[in-house]
Amino acid sequence: MITAGIAVALPFRAGLFNIGAEGQLLAGSVAATVIGIKLSDWPAPVLLPAVLIGGMLAGSLWAGIAGVLKALVGAHEVVTTIMLNYVAQWLIRFLIIGGPLQARGGFSASSPVGVGARLPTLLPSDNSLILFGLPASVYRVHTGIFIALLAAVVFAFLLWRTTLGYEIRAVGQSQRAARYAGVSVRRTIIVTMLIAGAFSGLAGAIQIAGVDHGLTDKYFSDTTGFDAIAVALLGLGSAVGIVLASVLFGALHAGGAVMQSDAGISSSLVGVLQALILFSIAANFLSAIWRQLPGTRSTPHAPPPETPAAGLMTEAAAPPPEIPSSA
Repeated sequence: MITAGIAVALPFRAGLFNIGAEGQLLAGSVAATVIGIKLSDWPAPVLLPAVLIGGMLAGSLWAGIAGVLKALVGAHEVVTTIMLNYVAQWLIRFLIIGGPLQARGGFSASSPVGVGARLPTLLPSDNSLILFGLPASVYRVHTGIFIALLAAVVFAFLLWRTTLGYEIRAVGQSQRAARYAGVSVRRTIIVTMLIAGAFSGLAGAIQIAGVDHGLTDKYFSDTTGFDAIAVALLGLGSAVGIVLASVLFGALHAGGAVMQSDAGISSSLVGVLQALILFSIAANFLSAIWRQLPGTRSTPHAPPPETPAAGLMTEAAAPPPEIPSSA
């Protein structure tokens, strides 16, 4: 949730709507599985980084397709990323159902990745520890949580402490003003999508290395990439907000199944709660919509005094004066 949420929030800052976090996550999971199976004999200190980096590269390339199309031919990123989601889903279906990754004697699943490609768990798996009345092997928390938190730190540093982060925010505010400031809008769009895809591909690699240890048919209907959109919106595009929103949505998902089995309450209530959360976020825009309705506009007030910085921004955004040609 954290890394996929970052993959949605970063393009938001550049004025892009990345609906393809799901497809990028699936691409990363496929690459991580292939590397973990084909190179299973490698030692863990080499294989595990290769699995994570391979997932990042695959997600980056998957998102880069939409970024290049947006920058060069103006194809809308919403359309291209949605279509790429379907391509990724059906690619996985092809690979694990009669395809090259299908496990021998199995169906709708791939062979497991090597032991060296798996993230270690934080709790012992020998049931020597009891937490909340349950053996420790029940809890699947693994070291991938630290990778996700590190990704959030990298996201915040990239966005607010680097030149590229300034260019991303400038393009998101106004492409025209960014061009006058010397920012290459096309390059920024492509680089932003590449980085966003790397974060989402990392999410898929962590899921393979830390939880599933291989592709299964659950990836046909996985919704993590779509839930990441809600996480990014609820977190308001900030690193801390994304982490907190991910904890909330992760708790809802993890507790939904237990709630249905133990309390007899339908897990569909989780979806209802998520929808209510999104409605509460959308309520922030109701005041702006209300002001646009006829008869609800208030009496205009005198504009506040313009600061020197605002004047500079206005001057930078204005088109250059025309130079009269000589007779």
